[in-house]
Amino acid sequence: MIEQGYISPKLLLYAGLITGLAVIAICSGSGSLSGVIAVMLLPVALYYLIQTLRFPVVAFYGLFILNYFINYIIRYGQLSGFSVIMDVGLFGTLFIALTHSILSRKLPWENGRNILTAGCLLWSLYCLLEVANPTATFEAWSASRGIIYTGLLTAFLGSVLINRLKYVKQLVFILSILVLLAVLKTLIQKYIGFDSLEKVWLAQGGAKTHIIATGTRYFSFFTDAGNLGSNMGMAGVLYGIIAFYTPEKRYKIYYAIVASLGIYAMFLSGTRGAIAVPLGGMLLFALINKQVSMMLMTGLLGISIYIFFAHTYIGQDNPMIRRMRTAFNPTEDASYNVRAENKKKLAVYLKKRPFGEGLGLGGVEAQRFAMRVTTVIPHDSTYVKLWMETGIVGLSLYLGVLITSLLRACYIVMFRIKNKEFRGILTAMLCGVFGLMVSAYGNAFFNQFPTQIIVFTFLAATLNGQRIDACIHRQNITN
Repeated sequence: MIEQGYISPKLLLYAGLITGLAVIAICSGSGSLSGVIAVMLLPVALYYLIQTLRFPVVAFYGLFILNYFINYIIRYGQLSGFSVIMDVGLFGTLFIALTHSILSRKLPWENGRNILTAGCLLWSLYCLLEVANPTATFEAWSASRGIIYTGLLTAFLGSVLINRLKYVKQLVFILSILVLLAVLKTLIQKYIGFDSLEKVWLAQGGAKTHIIATGTRYFSFFTDAGNLGSNMGMAGVLYGIIAFYTPEKRYKIYYAIVASLGIYAMFLSGTRGAIAVPLGGMLLFALINKQVSMMLMTGLLGISIYIFFAHTYIGQDNPMIRRMRTAFNPTEDASYNVRAENKKKLAVYLKKRPFGEGLGLGGVEAQRFAMRVTTVIPHDSTYVKLWMETGIVGLSLYLGVLITSLLRACYIVMFRIKNKEFRGILTAMLCGVFGLMVSAYGNAFFNQFPTQIIVFTFLAATLNGQRIDACIHRQNITN
């Protein structure tokens, strides 16, 4: 075989198998369980690496899944500096895409040029300059570095790699499985109880916001109940709309079930602001859907939900419904009034700070970096946090990027997508994103894992929709 100028793949397989078994035996003899597990997982890791080099979209799927479980991994692995894990995932995916492109030259890099990536690049430059903010600290800025490039890399990679209809469908299906796992974990917390590490997290301060008089707020494997509730509300909108447009009956039923379970988990989270996600999603759906019957039905459903919560006492005995109902009467809620007073104090303080206090210096969790006015007042909102850290200039820029990208994506979906099923999927994505944007006004989850990467992935896929739709059209003509 050597004389013929090559080594047989079968010989390599046998050599690798024998070597692996020998290492497992050595590790077992020395009592190293971690070594045995590492050797057993090595072939899986190598196979995954080979597949990512062949199909870079697989690496993006891996990043998407890692993003969903990262908080769970950190909590149970008791790791510190967890953002490095996602940094490796993001830049690793970019490296794999570049390597594949060098070897095959088949990636459509031009797809990465769109309004979202341009806006994210501008935002990244602004955040980089925040290090020179006179009131900023380098330690806090460094700890918040993810907000500088996560959106940009996700938008760029999503635009380049999610370039076919089947990839969009696969992404939606993968997310549906992740949602079901999140719901399952929520049900385990409710009906079986919290595990030991979750109890430790609650004892360290989480109980103040999750074990309250109105009931227990469940958080699954998310950072907190607010993050879970908003994401499950998004799942309800996303899969509820997709179920209407999916032609296959089995997928209609499956996605309808996922949507229903997502809404149920949203209620279990006890997050009042999360109700804004399905309501906001339905509002956008009514605006961009060109079928009059669907617009009317969605509008009536939204009005019915509003009347149910705001003007009736039906189901008041249920703690989940009772707590969610308070979101429709905010002025009667003590916490809402406290937030309003905090915003007035911040408005006075930030009036002379148009560029904010500095990245990482917003909210009470930032007291580990410095004691400032912005670190003694809870933000309780993604937008308030950005206002604290980057000022009115930064907040305006960030919202400008999101809103212009959303409007452009809506235009593409309404007037440029011909395939009905594909248009339905993209519509669902946009409605989910808009619902999350609305909910972010009252919850500080938008730039956390997994929300941020989901939002920018959906926007990237939608902005790339016209190119994907053109491919679908060409395939139909060929067939």
